[in-house]
Amino acid sequence: TGLYRDAFPNVMQRLAKAIEQVAQLKEDNNSLWDNSQRIAQQLQQQGVEAQEAQYLSTVRIFSNASGEYGSGVNDAVVASDTWEEDSKIADLYISKMGYFYGSDNSRWGKKVGLVTGPDGQEKEVNLYAQQLSGTDVALFSRSSNVYGMITSDDPFEYFGSLALAVRNLDGKSPEMMISNLRDANNAKAENAAEFMAKELRSRNFHKRWVEEMMKEGYSGATTMSSNLTNFWGWNVVDPNLVRDDQWQEFYEVYVDDKLEVGINEWFS
Repeated sequence: TGLYRDAFPNVMQRLAKAIEQVAQLKEDNNSLWDNSQRIAQQLQQQGVEAQEAQYLSTVRIFSNASGEYGSGVNDAVVASDTWEEDSKIADLYISKMGYFYGSDNSRWGKKVGLVTGPDGQEKEVNLYAQQLSGTDVALFSRSSNVYGMITSDDPFEYFGSLALAVRNLDGKSPEMMISNLRDANNAKAENAAEFMAKELRSRNFHKRWVEEMMKEGYSGATTMSSNLTNFWGWNVVDPNLVRDDQWQEFYEVYVDDKLEVGINEWFS
């Protein structure tokens, strides 16, 4: 995110340098090397000079423009009257987050931009899209019991947008996984759909959680509302993670008052 980029640029550059060094190791089972060779070849075919293509092929850290924050996906998702196809949001995400942050400080936060191809025509090269294409798995870490998948818009805005982008590039979302680090002595990888289902069952659809939110007045209502909005965000960026019965449960709990807590009177 822009926060890490601006608060810890020295760490980002060290990470970028380490990635670059591994990407240059020609050895068996080095996926970084394999992918960098593929990208370098693609870039040269598009008209990028060989040495430049070699450098760009090793870049793996991307964000928005230096000094800017947010992917733009959260606002676009909520403004659902402004789009019909999710490709519009995917294009927005890839364009906005397509600035690269590699080991070369002189090109920190740049874009490849227009390149003159072999046919003499100028074309826009999006390095981020080329690096995302072919992604099999996206992984997101959760180490806090306070925050989950829908407690804020950040998870779907960044982690979820990877699924959105890859699906629009390759026709299929990657497998979405959570690195569950909540118990430091029992770290485990979990399917993101299952992780979110447990969050919904233990919070949003749980009577005790709803009652505790009701004690918080307008703040509790705002939390309920934002959680539902973020659940909708997941429905847009990766529908594979969302089930019809979960939408039905939201209706039964928050409209039909399934839990019999007087939710409608409280909302009023």
